[in-house]
Amino acid sequence: MQNLLNYSLQLTFYLYGGLALLLSLKCFLSSSKYASIFFISFIVSTVIGIYFKSLFYNDKFKEKSVTITIFFSWLLLILVSAIPFFSFVDTFSISNIFFISTSLITTTGFHHKLLDILNNSDAFNIWCSIIQLIGGFFSVLSYILFFLVFFNKHNKIVIFNKTLVLKFIAYYFFIFFLFIILLSISLKDIFNAFMIATAIISTGGHVGSFGPLLGFYYSSNIYLIIYSFLLLVSIFLLPFFLFIQNRRVLESFYIKSVKRSFLILIAFLIIFFIFFRINFLSFSENLFIYLSYITTTGILPNKLNNILILQKIYPLFFIFLFLIMVGSFSGSSGGGLKIDRITIIFIKVKDELKKLILNHKVYGIELIKKGFYQKELNSLYSLISLGSLFIIGTVLSMTLTGYPVFDSFVVSLAALTNSGEGFLFINGIELKKNSFIYLILNFLMIFGRFEVIGYLLIFQKFSIRN
Repeated sequence: MQNLLNYSLQLTFYLYGGLALLLSLKCFLSSSKYASIFFISFIVSTVIGIYFKSLFYNDKFKEKSVTITIFFSWLLLILVSAIPFFSFVDTFSISNIFFISTSLITTTGFHHKLLDILNNSDAFNIWCSIIQLIGGFFSVLSYILFFLVFFNKHNKIVIFNKTLVLKFIAYYFFIFFLFIILLSISLKDIFNAFMIATAIISTGGHVGSFGPLLGFYYSSNIYLIIYSFLLLVSIFLLPFFLFIQNRRVLESFYIKSVKRSFLILIAFLIIFFIFFRINFLSFSENLFIYLSYITTTGILPNKLNNILILQKIYPLFFIFLFLIMVGSFSGSSGGGLKIDRITIIFIKVKDELKKLILNHKVYGIELIKKGFYQKELNSLYSLISLGSLFIIGTVLSMTLTGYPVFDSFVVSLAALTNSGEGFLFINGIELKKNSFIYLILNFLMIFGRFEVIGYLLIFQKFSIRN
Protein backbone atom coordinates (compact mmCIF):
# COMPACT_ATOMS: atom_id res chain seq x y z
CA MET A 1 0.00 0.00 0.00
CA GLN A 2 2.93 2.33 0.70
CA ASN A 3 4.13 1.98 -2.92
CA LEU A 4 0.63 2.56 -4.32
CA LEU A 5 0.19 5.65 -2.13
CA ASN A 6 3.51 7.18 -3.23
CA TYR A 7 2.92 6.24 -6.87
CA SER A 8 -0.55 7.87 -6.91
CA LEU A 9 0.67 11.07 -5.29
CA GLN A 10 3.75 11.25 -7.53
CA LEU A 11 1.51 10.99 -10.59
CA THR A 12 -0.61 13.84 -9.25
CA PHE A 13 2.39 16.17 -9.10
CA TYR A 14 3.66 15.03 -12.50
CA LEU A 15 0.22 15.71 -13.92
CA TYR A 16 0.08 19.14 -12.30
CA GLY A 17 3.55 19.92 -13.65
CA GLY A 18 2.55 18.78 -17.13
CA LEU A 19 -0.46 21.11 -17.19
CA ALA A 20 1.73 23.98 -15.96
CA LEU A 21 4.20 23.23 -18.77
CA LEU A 22 1.45 23.30 -21.40
CA LEU A 23 0.26 26.67 -20.09
CA SER A 24 3.83 27.95 -20.10
CA LEU A 25 4.22 26.90 -23.75
CA LYS A 26 0.97 28.64 -24.62
CA CYS A 27 2.21 31.84 -22.99
CA PHE A 28 5.57 31.51 -24.77
CA LEU A 29 3.95 31.08 -28.17
CA SER A 30 1.70 34.07 -27.56
CA SER A 31 4.69 36.14 -26.31
CA SER A 32 3.19 36.49 -22.85
CA LYS A 33 5.42 37.71 -20.04
CA TYR A 34 3.99 35.03 -17.73
CA ALA A 35 5.59 32.05 -19.52
CA SER A 36 8.51 31.87 -17.08
CA ILE A 37 6.40 31.87 -13.90
CA PHE A 38 4.32 28.92 -15.10
CA PHE A 39 7.51 27.14 -16.13
CA ILE A 40 8.76 27.54 -12.54
CA SER A 41 5.53 25.88 -11.36
CA PHE A 42 6.26 23.01 -13.75
CA ILE A 43 9.79 22.60 -12.36
CA VAL A 44 8.71 22.73 -8.70
CA SER A 45 5.83 20.28 -9.21
CA THR A 46 8.06 17.86 -11.15
CA VAL A 47 10.82 18.00 -8.52
CA ILE A 48 8.26 17.28 -5.78
CA GLY A 49 7.05 14.30 -7.80
CA ILE A 50 10.58 12.96 -8.26
CA TYR A 51 11.56 13.24 -4.58
CA PHE A 52 8.13 12.50 -3.11
CA LYS A 53 8.91 8.86 -2.38
CA SER A 54 12.14 9.64 -0.53
CA LEU A 55 10.41 12.40 1.48
CA PHE A 56 7.45 10.36 2.68
CA TYR A 57 8.55 6.73 2.53
CA ASN A 58 8.00 4.88 5.80
CA ASP A 59 9.26 1.33 6.43
CA LYS A 60 6.61 0.81 9.11
CA PHE A 61 3.53 1.77 7.15
CA LYS A 62 0.54 2.54 9.35
CA GLU A 63 -2.95 3.84 8.74
CA LYS A 64 -2.12 7.26 10.11
CA SER A 65 0.78 7.45 7.63
CA VAL A 66 -1.78 7.86 4.84
CA THR A 67 -3.45 10.73 6.67
CA ILE A 68 -0.17 12.53 7.31
CA THR A 69 1.14 12.00 3.78
CA ILE A 70 -2.03 13.25 2.10
CA PHE A 71 -2.20 16.22 4.47
CA PHE A 72 1.30 17.31 3.45
CA SER A 73 0.39 16.64 -0.18
CA TRP A 74 -2.38 19.24 0.14
CA LEU A 75 0.15 21.72 1.51
CA LEU A 76 2.55 21.04 -1.37
CA LEU A 77 -0.25 21.42 -3.91
CA ILE A 78 -1.10 24.79 -2.36
CA LEU A 79 2.55 25.82 -2.70
CA VAL A 80 2.68 24.87 -6.40
CA SER A 81 -0.63 26.66 -7.00
CA ALA A 82 0.63 29.84 -5.34
CA ILE A 83 3.84 30.23 -7.37
CA PRO A 84 2.37 32.14 -10.38
CA PHE A 85 0.46 34.50 -8.08
CA PHE A 86 3.76 35.73 -6.65
CA SER A 87 3.96 37.84 -9.80
CA PHE A 88 1.64 40.19 -7.93
CA VAL A 89 3.45 40.16 -4.58
CA ASP A 90 3.99 43.92 -4.85
CA THR A 91 0.22 44.43 -4.85
CA PHE A 92 -1.01 41.60 -2.63
CA SER A 93 0.40 40.14 0.55
CA ILE A 94 1.60 36.55 0.89
CA SER A 95 -1.47 35.75 3.04
CA ASN A 96 -3.70 36.90 0.17
CA ILE A 97 -1.81 34.75 -2.32
CA PHE A 98 -1.95 31.59 -0.19
CA PHE A 99 -5.62 32.21 0.61
CA ILE A 100 -6.50 32.29 -3.11
CA SER A 101 -4.37 29.20 -3.78
CA THR A 102 -5.96 27.26 -0.92
CA SER A 103 -9.43 28.34 -1.97
CA LEU A 104 -8.93 27.10 -5.54
CA ILE A 105 -7.05 23.84 -4.85
CA THR A 106 -9.58 22.77 -2.20
CA THR A 107 -12.35 23.60 -4.73
CA THR A 108 -13.91 26.05 -2.27
CA GLY A 109 -13.97 28.96 -4.70
CA PHE A 110 -13.87 32.09 -2.54
CA HIS A 111 -13.66 35.20 -4.67
CA HIS A 112 -10.89 37.76 -4.14
CA LYS A 113 -9.90 41.14 -5.59
CA LEU A 114 -6.74 39.53 -6.96
CA LEU A 115 -8.95 37.49 -9.29
CA ASP A 116 -10.60 40.68 -10.56
CA ILE A 117 -7.17 42.06 -11.47
CA LEU A 118 -6.45 38.86 -13.40
CA ASN A 119 -9.62 39.32 -15.45
CA ASN A 120 -7.69 40.55 -18.48
CA SER A 121 -5.24 37.66 -18.39
CA ASP A 122 -6.44 34.51 -20.13
CA ALA A 123 -3.35 32.69 -18.86
CA PHE A 124 -4.22 33.27 -15.20
CA ASN A 125 -7.90 32.45 -15.76
CA ILE A 126 -6.74 29.15 -17.25
CA TRP A 127 -4.35 28.63 -14.32
CA CYS A 128 -7.18 29.14 -11.81
CA SER A 129 -9.22 26.54 -13.70
CA ILE A 130 -6.29 24.11 -13.75
CA ILE A 131 -5.88 24.50 -9.98
CA GLN A 132 -9.57 23.64 -9.50
CA LEU A 133 -9.27 20.68 -11.85
CA ILE A 134 -6.29 19.20 -9.99
CA GLY A 135 -8.01 19.88 -6.65
CA GLY A 136 -11.14 18.00 -7.70
CA PHE A 137 -9.10 15.10 -9.08
CA PHE A 138 -6.96 14.86 -5.96
CA SER A 139 -10.04 14.94 -3.71
CA VAL A 140 -11.44 11.83 -5.40
CA LEU A 141 -8.04 10.11 -5.52
CA SER A 142 -7.39 10.76 -1.82
CA TYR A 143 -10.84 9.37 -0.98
CA ILE A 144 -9.94 6.17 -2.86
CA LEU A 145 -6.66 5.84 -0.98
CA PHE A 146 -8.29 6.43 2.39
CA PHE A 147 -11.01 3.93 1.62
CA LEU A 148 -8.52 1.26 0.55
CA VAL A 149 -6.55 1.61 3.77
CA PHE A 150 -9.29 2.18 6.33
CA PHE A 151 -12.37 0.27 5.13
CA ASN A 152 -11.53 -2.00 2.23
CA LYS A 153 -8.68 -4.17 3.45
CA HIS A 154 -10.44 -7.47 2.91
CA ASN A 155 -12.76 -6.60 0.02
CA LYS A 156 -11.44 -7.89 -3.27
CA ILE A 157 -14.29 -6.78 -5.53
CA VAL A 158 -12.04 -4.08 -7.00
CA ILE A 159 -8.30 -4.41 -6.45
CA PHE A 160 -6.56 -1.08 -6.84
CA ASN A 161 -3.03 -1.20 -8.19
CA LYS A 162 -0.80 1.05 -10.27
CA THR A 163 -2.54 0.03 -13.50
CA LEU A 164 -5.95 0.89 -12.10
CA VAL A 165 -4.68 4.28 -10.87
CA LEU A 166 -3.51 5.05 -14.41
CA LYS A 167 -6.91 3.95 -15.74
CA PHE A 168 -8.65 6.26 -13.28
CA ILE A 169 -6.52 9.23 -14.36
CA ALA A 170 -7.30 8.49 -18.01
CA TYR A 171 -10.99 8.04 -17.20
CA TYR A 172 -11.23 11.28 -15.18
CA PHE A 173 -9.66 13.41 -17.90
CA PHE A 174 -11.60 11.64 -20.63
CA ILE A 175 -14.83 12.66 -18.88
CA PHE A 176 -13.43 16.16 -18.47
CA PHE A 177 -12.73 16.44 -22.20
CA LEU A 178 -16.26 15.20 -22.93
CA PHE A 179 -17.53 18.03 -20.70
CA ILE A 180 -15.47 20.52 -22.72
CA ILE A 181 -16.65 19.14 -26.06
CA LEU A 182 -20.31 19.22 -25.04
CA LEU A 183 -20.06 22.75 -23.66
CA SER A 184 -18.00 23.99 -26.62
CA ILE A 185 -20.64 22.75 -29.06
CA SER A 186 -23.40 24.34 -26.98
CA LEU A 187 -21.74 27.64 -26.06
CA LYS A 188 -19.63 28.02 -29.22
CA ASP A 189 -16.88 29.37 -26.96
CA ILE A 190 -14.11 26.92 -26.06
CA PHE A 191 -12.44 29.23 -23.54
CA ASN A 192 -15.53 29.66 -21.35
CA ALA A 193 -16.46 26.03 -21.98
CA PHE A 194 -13.11 25.05 -20.44
CA MET A 195 -13.62 27.25 -17.37
CA ILE A 196 -17.21 26.08 -16.77
CA ALA A 197 -16.22 22.43 -17.30
CA THR A 198 -13.46 22.67 -14.67
CA ALA A 199 -15.80 24.49 -12.25
CA ILE A 200 -18.39 21.70 -12.58
CA ILE A 201 -16.25 18.54 -12.62
CA SER A 202 -14.17 19.79 -9.69
CA THR A 203 -17.20 21.33 -7.90
CA GLY A 204 -14.95 24.38 -7.42
CA GLY A 205 -17.48 26.92 -8.66
CA HIS A 206 -14.97 29.53 -9.82
CA VAL A 207 -15.69 30.69 -13.39
CA GLY A 208 -13.14 33.32 -14.39
CA SER A 209 -13.81 36.88 -13.26
CA PHE A 210 -17.51 36.17 -12.70
CA GLY A 211 -16.84 34.40 -9.39
CA PRO A 212 -19.88 32.24 -8.53
CA LEU A 213 -22.09 33.98 -11.11
CA LEU A 214 -22.35 32.82 -14.70
CA GLY A 215 -22.33 35.50 -17.38
CA PHE A 216 -25.66 36.62 -18.83
CA TYR A 217 -25.11 34.81 -22.13
CA TYR A 218 -24.14 31.58 -20.34
CA SER A 219 -27.24 31.57 -18.11
CA SER A 220 -29.91 30.78 -20.68
CA ASN A 221 -32.36 28.01 -19.77
CA ILE A 222 -31.00 25.47 -22.24
CA TYR A 223 -27.44 25.99 -20.98
CA LEU A 224 -28.57 25.60 -17.36
CA ILE A 225 -30.15 22.24 -18.22
CA ILE A 226 -26.83 21.11 -19.71
CA TYR A 227 -24.94 22.30 -16.63
CA SER A 228 -27.41 20.46 -14.40
CA PHE A 229 -26.80 17.24 -16.32
CA LEU A 230 -23.03 17.66 -15.93
CA LEU A 231 -23.43 18.30 -12.19
CA LEU A 232 -25.30 15.00 -11.89
CA VAL A 233 -22.55 13.23 -13.81
CA SER A 234 -19.92 14.70 -11.46
CA ILE A 235 -21.66 13.05 -8.48
CA PHE A 236 -21.34 9.58 -9.99
CA LEU A 237 -17.87 9.80 -11.54
CA LEU A 238 -16.30 7.30 -9.14
CA PRO A 239 -19.26 4.86 -8.94
CA PHE A 240 -19.37 4.61 -12.74
CA PHE A 241 -15.61 4.02 -12.92
CA LEU A 242 -15.83 1.21 -10.34
CA PHE A 243 -18.85 -0.22 -12.16
CA ILE A 244 -16.79 -0.42 -15.36
CA GLN A 245 -14.14 -2.40 -13.47
CA ASN A 246 -16.59 -4.76 -11.76
CA ARG A 247 -20.38 -4.64 -12.01
CA ARG A 248 -20.76 -6.16 -8.56
CA VAL A 249 -19.63 -2.82 -7.10
CA LEU A 250 -22.92 -1.19 -8.07
CA GLU A 251 -24.91 -3.73 -6.05
CA SER A 252 -22.42 -4.19 -3.23
CA PHE A 253 -21.88 -0.53 -2.42
CA TYR A 254 -23.99 2.05 -4.18
CA ILE A 255 -27.40 0.39 -4.45
CA LYS A 256 -27.12 -0.46 -0.75
CA SER A 257 -26.13 3.14 -0.03
CA VAL A 258 -29.22 4.40 -1.84
CA LYS A 259 -31.46 2.02 0.15
CA ARG A 260 -29.87 3.09 3.42
CA SER A 261 -30.26 6.74 2.47
CA PHE A 262 -33.99 6.52 1.80
CA LEU A 263 -35.08 9.01 4.49
CA ILE A 264 -32.49 11.61 3.52
CA LEU A 265 -33.36 11.19 -0.15
CA ILE A 266 -37.00 11.84 0.75
CA ALA A 267 -35.89 15.03 2.53
CA PHE A 268 -33.99 16.05 -0.60
CA LEU A 269 -37.10 15.36 -2.68
CA ILE A 270 -39.22 17.57 -0.40
CA ILE A 271 -36.66 20.38 -0.68
CA PHE A 272 -36.65 19.83 -4.44
CA PHE A 273 -40.40 20.54 -4.62
CA ILE A 274 -40.00 23.54 -2.30
CA PHE A 275 -37.48 24.94 -4.75
CA PHE A 276 -39.92 24.63 -7.61
CA ARG A 277 -42.48 26.68 -5.75
CA ILE A 278 -40.16 29.66 -6.23
CA ASN A 279 -42.13 31.23 -9.06
CA PHE A 280 -39.72 34.07 -9.78
CA LEU A 281 -37.18 31.57 -11.15
CA SER A 282 -37.62 29.23 -14.11
CA PHE A 283 -37.59 25.43 -13.89
CA SER A 284 -34.05 25.22 -15.27
CA GLU A 285 -32.80 27.91 -12.86
CA ASN A 286 -34.32 26.14 -9.85
CA LEU A 287 -32.91 22.78 -10.93
CA PHE A 288 -29.46 24.21 -11.53
CA ILE A 289 -29.30 26.04 -8.18
CA TYR A 290 -30.55 22.93 -6.36
CA LEU A 291 -27.88 20.66 -7.88
CA SER A 292 -25.21 23.33 -7.55
CA TYR A 293 -25.62 23.39 -3.77
CA ILE A 294 -26.02 19.64 -3.31
CA THR A 295 -22.63 19.23 -4.97
CA THR A 296 -21.33 22.32 -3.06
CA THR A 297 -20.27 23.79 -6.40
CA GLY A 298 -21.99 27.09 -5.66
CA ILE A 299 -22.35 28.36 -9.25
CA LEU A 300 -25.39 30.60 -9.75
CA PRO A 301 -27.34 31.84 -12.79
CA ASN A 302 -26.87 35.45 -13.76
CA LYS A 303 -30.44 36.38 -12.75
CA LEU A 304 -29.36 36.34 -9.09
CA ASN A 305 -27.20 39.35 -9.87
CA ASN A 306 -30.47 41.26 -9.46
CA ILE A 307 -30.59 42.33 -5.79
CA LEU A 308 -34.42 42.19 -5.72
CA ILE A 309 -34.39 38.54 -6.76
CA LEU A 310 -31.48 37.73 -4.47
CA GLN A 311 -33.35 39.16 -1.46
CA LYS A 312 -36.17 36.72 -2.10
CA ILE A 313 -33.64 33.89 -1.73
CA TYR A 314 -32.49 34.98 1.74
CA PRO A 315 -35.40 33.27 3.61
CA LEU A 316 -34.24 29.91 2.20
CA PHE A 317 -31.08 30.02 4.34
CA PHE A 318 -31.77 26.78 6.23
CA ILE A 319 -32.54 24.89 3.03
CA PHE A 320 -29.20 25.90 1.53
CA LEU A 321 -27.53 25.11 4.86
CA PHE A 322 -28.96 21.59 4.81
CA LEU A 323 -27.85 21.01 1.21
CA ILE A 324 -24.23 22.09 1.68
CA MET A 325 -23.80 20.32 5.03
CA VAL A 326 -25.11 17.01 3.72
CA GLY A 327 -23.63 17.18 0.22
CA SER A 328 -23.88 14.28 -2.21
CA PHE A 329 -22.35 10.78 -1.97
CA SER A 330 -18.90 9.75 -0.79
CA GLY A 331 -16.32 9.57 -3.54
CA SER A 332 -17.43 12.77 -5.25
CA SER A 333 -15.25 15.88 -5.18
CA GLY A 334 -17.94 17.95 -3.43
CA GLY A 335 -17.85 18.89 0.24
CA GLY A 336 -20.24 18.14 3.09
CA LEU A 337 -20.62 15.13 5.37
CA LYS A 338 -22.10 13.04 2.52
CA ILE A 339 -25.51 11.34 2.41
CA ASP A 340 -24.30 7.78 2.96
CA ARG A 341 -22.35 8.76 6.10
CA ILE A 342 -25.24 10.58 7.72
CA THR A 343 -27.46 7.52 7.23
CA ILE A 344 -25.16 5.66 9.65
CA ILE A 345 -26.64 7.78 12.44
CA PHE A 346 -30.19 6.70 11.56
CA ILE A 347 -29.10 3.06 11.48
CA LYS A 348 -27.41 3.47 14.85
CA VAL A 349 -30.54 5.05 16.37
CA LYS A 350 -32.62 2.15 15.06
CA ASP A 351 -30.11 -0.31 16.46
CA GLU A 352 -30.17 1.32 19.92
CA LEU A 353 -33.98 1.38 19.97
CA LYS A 354 -34.07 -2.35 19.21
CA LYS A 355 -31.64 -3.02 22.02
CA LEU A 356 -33.73 -0.94 24.38
CA ILE A 357 -37.08 -2.49 23.44
CA LEU A 358 -35.97 -6.09 22.94
CA ASN A 359 -33.17 -6.00 25.53
CA HIS A 360 -30.56 -6.98 22.92
CA LYS A 361 -27.00 -7.18 24.06
CA VAL A 362 -25.46 -7.69 20.64
CA TYR A 363 -23.69 -4.39 20.01
CA GLY A 364 -24.00 -2.86 16.55
CA ILE A 365 -25.84 -5.77 14.90
CA GLU A 366 -27.94 -3.46 12.73
CA LEU A 367 -24.86 -1.63 11.54
CA ILE A 368 -23.30 -4.91 10.47
CA LYS A 369 -26.47 -5.96 8.67
CA LYS A 370 -26.46 -2.72 6.72
CA GLY A 371 -22.84 -3.15 5.70
CA PHE A 372 -21.29 -0.67 8.15
CA TYR A 373 -18.81 -1.10 10.95
CA GLN A 374 -18.62 0.66 14.29
CA LYS A 375 -15.44 2.50 13.38
CA GLU A 376 -17.27 4.14 10.46
CA LEU A 377 -19.82 5.47 12.92
CA ASN A 378 -17.05 6.58 15.27
CA SER A 379 -15.33 8.40 12.42
CA LEU A 380 -18.57 10.23 11.60
CA TYR A 381 -18.94 11.26 15.26
CA SER A 382 -15.36 12.53 15.15
CA LEU A 383 -15.98 14.54 11.99
CA ILE A 384 -19.13 16.14 13.37
CA SER A 385 -17.49 16.88 16.72
CA LEU A 386 -14.34 18.34 15.21
CA GLY A 387 -16.29 20.32 12.64
CA SER A 388 -18.53 21.78 15.34
CA LEU A 389 -15.56 22.74 17.50
CA PHE A 390 -13.81 24.38 14.55
CA ILE A 391 -16.93 26.35 13.62
CA ILE A 392 -17.37 27.58 17.21
CA GLY A 393 -13.70 28.54 17.42
CA THR A 394 -13.81 30.28 14.04
CA VAL A 395 -16.98 32.21 14.88
CA LEU A 396 -15.46 33.40 18.17
CA SER A 397 -12.21 34.41 16.45
CA MET A 398 -13.97 36.26 13.64
CA THR A 399 -16.29 38.15 15.98
CA LEU A 400 -13.19 39.46 17.77
CA THR A 401 -12.09 41.03 14.47
CA GLY A 402 -15.42 42.86 14.09
CA TYR A 403 -17.45 40.32 12.09
CA PRO A 404 -21.14 39.92 13.05
CA VAL A 405 -21.93 36.50 14.55
CA PHE A 406 -24.21 35.42 11.69
CA ASP A 407 -21.67 36.47 9.04
CA SER A 408 -18.94 34.58 10.91
CA PHE A 409 -21.08 31.46 11.02
CA VAL A 410 -21.86 31.62 7.29
CA VAL A 411 -18.22 32.23 6.31
CA SER A 412 -17.08 29.32 8.51
CA LEU A 413 -19.57 26.93 6.94
CA ALA A 414 -18.71 28.14 3.45
CA ALA A 415 -15.06 27.23 4.10
CA LEU A 416 -15.73 23.95 5.92
CA THR A 417 -18.21 22.60 3.35
CA ASN A 418 -16.15 23.95 0.42
CA SER A 419 -19.22 25.76 -0.94
CA GLY A 420 -17.24 29.00 -0.85
CA GLU A 421 -18.38 32.22 -2.49
CA GLY A 422 -21.68 30.71 -3.65
CA PHE A 423 -22.92 30.33 -0.06
CA LEU A 424 -21.74 33.83 0.86
CA PHE A 425 -23.43 35.34 -2.18
CA ILE A 426 -26.93 34.00 -1.48
CA ASN A 427 -26.66 35.37 2.06
CA GLY A 428 -25.50 38.80 0.95
CA ILE A 429 -22.15 38.51 2.77
CA GLU A 430 -18.82 39.80 1.54
CA LEU A 431 -15.56 38.36 2.83
CA LYS A 432 -13.49 41.03 4.54
CA LYS A 433 -9.79 41.41 3.84
CA ASN A 434 -7.99 40.24 6.96
CA SER A 435 -4.82 38.13 7.15
CA PHE A 436 -5.84 36.49 10.43
CA ILE A 437 -9.23 35.46 9.00
CA TYR A 438 -7.52 34.14 5.87
CA LEU A 439 -5.27 31.97 8.04
CA ILE A 440 -8.27 30.47 9.88
CA LEU A 441 -10.21 29.89 6.67
CA ASN A 442 -7.19 28.21 5.06
CA PHE A 443 -7.25 25.62 7.82
CA LEU A 444 -11.01 25.11 7.53
CA MET A 445 -10.83 24.68 3.76
CA ILE A 446 -8.12 22.03 4.07
CA PHE A 447 -10.09 20.31 6.81
CA GLY A 448 -13.19 20.35 4.60
CA ARG A 449 -11.26 18.67 1.77
CA PHE A 450 -9.45 16.47 4.24
CA GLU A 451 -12.78 15.13 5.41
CA VAL A 452 -11.46 11.92 6.93
CA ILE A 453 -9.15 13.66 9.39
CA GLY A 454 -11.54 12.49 12.11
CA TYR A 455 -10.28 8.95 11.60
CA LEU A 456 -7.06 9.90 13.36
CA LEU A 457 -8.95 10.39 16.60
CA ILE A 458 -10.70 7.04 16.63
CA PHE A 459 -8.27 4.51 15.25
CA GLN A 460 -6.07 4.02 18.31
CA LYS A 461 -9.10 3.60 20.55
CA PHE A 462 -11.44 1.57 18.36
CA SER A 463 -9.54 -0.37 15.69
CA ILE A 464 -8.32 -3.07 18.07
CA ARG A 465 -11.63 -3.27 19.92
CA ASN A 466 -13.62 -3.71 16.72
